This record gives sequence, structure tokens and C-alpha cells, in this order.
Amino acid sequence: MGTVSDHKGIRHVEIGVADLARSLDFYRDLLDLTPAEGPAESAGVAWLPAGSVLLKLVETGDGDLGGWVNDDLQRGIRHIGFKVGDVDLRAERVRDAGVPFTLPPLDAVGGVRIAFFQDPDGTHLEITDNHLRYHRVASPQLAERERLAALSRPRTAPPVFDHVAVTSAGLDAALAFYRDTLGYEVIGQIAQDQDPRGFLITYMLAGDAVLEVFTFTAPTTASPWTPDPCRRGFRHIAIAVRDPEEAASRLTEAGARVARNGVLVDADGVPLVTV
Repeated sequence: MGTVSDHKGIRHVEIGVADLARSLDFYRDLLDLTPAEGPAESAGVAWLPAGSVLLKLVETGDGDLGGWVNDDLQRGIRHIGFKVGDVDLRAERVRDAGVPFTLPPLDAVGGVRIAFFQDPDGTHLEITDNHLRYHRVASPQLAERERLAALSRPRTAPPVFDHVAVTSAGLDAALAFYRDTLGYEVIGQIAQDQDPRGFLITYMLAGDAVLEVFTFTAPTTASPWTPDPCRRGFRHIAIAVRDPEEAASRLTEAGARVARNGVLVDADGVPLVTV
């Protein structure tokens, strides 16, 4: 039956912010991201190129995270990640700015170094360096491409968008939706054997970015996402496809529901827009 895209993948992530000027200062100072002209410029909106993927910041006024909590057992969007040349070097800027880490720099399973912190409105961000040593490799070619990219990345390289992480209730359903319907290729998996929750991460190539799908043997909780226009934090993931209307129809057939303003929501509460 085919897939709905030609692997264009993740185009941008929309994030709601209370104070656009404050958020622009944050993303510029800590991640070197500066505004560029977007495809639909308007007041209260800024587009930040982060490599080949954009962040779209939307000023919301009153609002909050709408029930999102920093617990990966909660389904839906969990965080976005950026590749950097050196996590500890970048982390110095985070510390100097007085931003607390939700997870200080450490060596993680899979051979990467990572750190987590949040933007002024609570959007969860990760920085990571090196390349993953997958426990199960599905695509040796893609895994090798990641290794070579890491070897060529200078220590002082600025951050570039790397991935979106989502929690799913079940891997088979997630693969049917993202791999079989959208055409995202599985790169490999990392089993977090030290985690009593039965934590498995499956990595899929989504254009020039990666979709990390978190699954657990422990019970997960429902995503709290709603299409509230005042929602801060993660608002949706925009995915580039050949034909947005046809793709939306196919995704609906695959189990997505239609929310406000053309946003599709998958079975795990991940909001998507086809562009």
C-alpha cells in the first residue's frame, strides 16, 4: 500500500511560550539559536533554525503545560534533543545562566553523554554528544552514518536539532503508525536493562531528525495534550510530506484523530501537523 511520505520527516516543533522575548534570549544564549523568517510570520511568533529542523515559538499569554509532567511514563511528547560538540562545554553555559539541570551531564547507556534542562516555560530539552552504540541495529548503514557524523563534529560545534522523544503504550502500534504509514526507517534500539520499568528506546529516522519511541513494561499514563490555544510547552510536531491532505487522511485511517485547527493526534496523544 505504500507510505504517505518520501522521508522528508520532522520539519518543525511548535512550542508555546509565555514571553517571546524572554524565550528568544534563552534559546539564543544557551543554544545559539537566532530567529529567521518563517513561512508564515506573524506577531508573537518566531522561527528558530536548528540545523535542518525549525523551532516555532508561539507567544500564548496566560496558560501552562496543561498537565505535562516530567515523567516518561506519561505518553505523548517527552522532550526534544540537540546534538552538540561537547555536552560538558555546553553545560557550562547552562550553569552560568543559573538554569537548573533536570539531569546533570552523565555518560548514558549507548555510549553517549547527555544532560537535560527546561526552558523558561518548562519545555524539556536534552543536549547530547558522541553517537549511539545500539544494542540492536536495524540499519547498519544509518548507524554508521551517525558514527561518522559524530567523528567529524568539532568540540565547539553549535547545537543542531537531533530528535523528538515520545512515549508510546505499545511498540507494535507505534511502528505501524510511524514506520508502516509514514515510512520512517528503524535505525536501532537501546534496552535500558538497569531500569526497573522495562525501558526500551526505538530510534527511527524521520528525515534529517530522529524519532525516539519510548516503551515500557510498566504501565504508562495517558497524554494530557489538548488543543488549548494558550497551551505552553509542546504544541505539535510538523511533519513534511508530499501531499498534506492525503497524508492526513492516511494517518486518520491509521488511528489518528482530528483535533482543532487541523492537528492530528495519534493513539498516544502525540499531536502532529502535516505540511
